[in-house]
Amino acid sequence: MRDVIRACGFALLAFGAASCDTKVTNPGPVKDVFLEDRNAASAMVNGSGRALSGGINFVSYTGAAITREIHPAGSTGSFGITNRWQIGELNADDGDLDVHWEQASRARWIAEETVRRLMAAAPPPAGSLQTLAQYNTLLMQAYVYVGYANRVLGENMCEAVIDGGAIQPNAVYFTRAEAAFTAALAVTGGTAATVAILTPAARAGRAAARVFLGDWTNAVTDATAIPIAFVYSLPYFNLGEDAQRNRIAYASANTPYRAHTQWSTWYRDYVTATPDPRVPINLTSTAKGDAAIDCCGLVAFLPQLKHSGSASPIRLASGREMLLIRAEDRLRQTTPDIVGAIALINQVRTNAGTATVAATTATEAWRLLKRERGIELWLEARRLGDRRRWGTTTPGAYDPLELPGPTSHLTRQDLCFPISRSERETNPNIDG
Repeated sequence: MRDVIRACGFALLAFGAASCDTKVTNPGPVKDVFLEDRNAASAMVNGSGRALSGGINFVSYTGAAITREIHPAGSTGSFGITNRWQIGELNADDGDLDVHWEQASRARWIAEETVRRLMAAAPPPAGSLQTLAQYNTLLMQAYVYVGYANRVLGENMCEAVIDGGAIQPNAVYFTRAEAAFTAALAVTGGTAATVAILTPAARAGRAAARVFLGDWTNAVTDATAIPIAFVYSLPYFNLGEDAQRNRIAYASANTPYRAHTQWSTWYRDYVTATPDPRVPINLTSTAKGDAAIDCCGLVAFLPQLKHSGSASPIRLASGREMLLIRAEDRLRQTTPDIVGAIALINQVRTNAGTATVAATTATEAWRLLKRERGIELWLEARRLGDRRRWGTTTPGAYDPLELPGPTSHLTRQDLCFPISRSERETNPNIDG
């Protein structure tokens, strides 16, 4: 028997968030055989989405502290940033990191298990309660969740472990993501309105995975197919439960937490100099963080407003991100196409409603590209992966406020989450 996590109110992303009656009686464990019934598919797919949001909830928040998308402002316990994370440390002996690995890995497993069970159940025969279109729609959505769950792991974890196996290279996650997105695109016969959303979602996700696999030709092909206005987001819910609320929002909601701030971040400096609706920050707050922090004592509480409430969604992919993939590809050419890259960056900025930029050298264009991805993908669990992917040899400087040093108050900067202590202690295929 396996526990079935009932995610009340978590509808398919294609249909958006729906209200629900939260007065549900928990039936307890459900026999595993019940999940082989294709009529359980909707619950399993919804559970995959719920698990994915749970994984992103943790890695997006803690990862943002490491990359200084946010700055610690107090709490180190519930909804806080521990002393080790405050200085940029993500260490394998840190039990506080267990939940990040566990939640993100759980999201991958549940989504992949959902696909396996859907495939085992096979399409419904004529006259079934579930129509063929419904089955195909659920299968496509499940594959999309598999793809994004693996992409999140790939962008944020140092190494891969699949279902209790041995340690593998991080690229395994991106290979699995690419395969899942490709499988999603191969599903036919789904509900037209849902397919119209899931098709670009799968192509955009595959483009991002292919970037990390170094397959720029096919990444650009996918990215070019996505319209600039496209957005695909993961919903959260203000239902009074920690597991379903947006952690970044809740931890900076003033009540009950002022755990992080935009004080001493380059995002605050940027938006002060260049008004940009993508980086909403309360710059007029006179409050202080909710506790003293090791580096600086009590600091100004200037909260982010991108995730403005517990029900704020977190974006998984967008058309503007696809333009930045194409811009980076232009800069990676043997002779960098500076003009073409900056034109694509400016398409993003114009669409976002902010000022355009200019560059005359490849180094400056790279700096602007790196900055633009930081702005566009702010607080979406993406910066760790980008920083690690670019390494130390790619042209273009970062702002000192996002690097270790006296101004950022980082003494180190670990750019990925390690295999958790809990995994190392329970997996017989991992030594130590």
